[in-house]
Amino acid sequence: MEEILAYFKDKQLRINIEGNIGSGKTTLANAIFYKINADELILEEFENNPYLPLLYKNEDVGFQTEMFFLVSRYKQYHRNNDSRLIVSDYDMLKNKIFADITITNPKEKYKFFKIYDILTEDIKKPDVLIYIDTDVDTVIERIKKRNRDMEKVIAKEYLELVDRGYKEYFSNEKDFLYIDGNNFNVFDEKQLKEVLLKIINYLEGK
Repeated sequence: MEEILAYFKDKQLRINIEGNIGSGKTTLANAIFYKINADELILEEFENNPYLPLLYKNEDVGFQTEMFFLVSRYKQYHRNNDSRLIVSDYDMLKNKIFADITITNPKEKYKFFKIYDILTEDIKKPDVLIYIDTDVDTVIERIKKRNRDMEKVIAKEYLELVDRGYKEYFSNEKDFLYIDGNNFNVFDEKQLKEVLLKIINYLEGK
């Protein structure tokens, strides 16, 4: 592991992690952050979104929910943009995936994507984008285990739509690292080391 840590020393990188709700993004982000001794750990501020619990109850607040997330993520991105080594449990791309599902009003959806394009036009892609692909049934079990009140009412159909959105996005994207979330155990030191080696090989192959 020492040679891996030596590789990341003095590197200026941004590693973003994506995947469905409950796929293990935050857990992996924390693990990588501490293993490579990164400077910044950026975690999504979902608890601060007042519209999210209403959305999960099927109320028509898709536009408000996604606008809150978009502005919050935009602020987080620029607040930490000067750090040397950054690990984040989300990428700005998730705004598009979720907004396409949650915003049902065509005019509001059009408005959202126009604002998204303006806010993200100067945002660079991460140096490493990791996609954790996890089956919906597995995601549901993990959501139950972490027992967050607001997530107890999330419908399976919603998680299936999100899963489909990610699969469609990454089917057209070549520049990312894939992790099978059903078989990956972040607490297994050997498997975590393999992920770090994948990141190094990916960066060296650029």
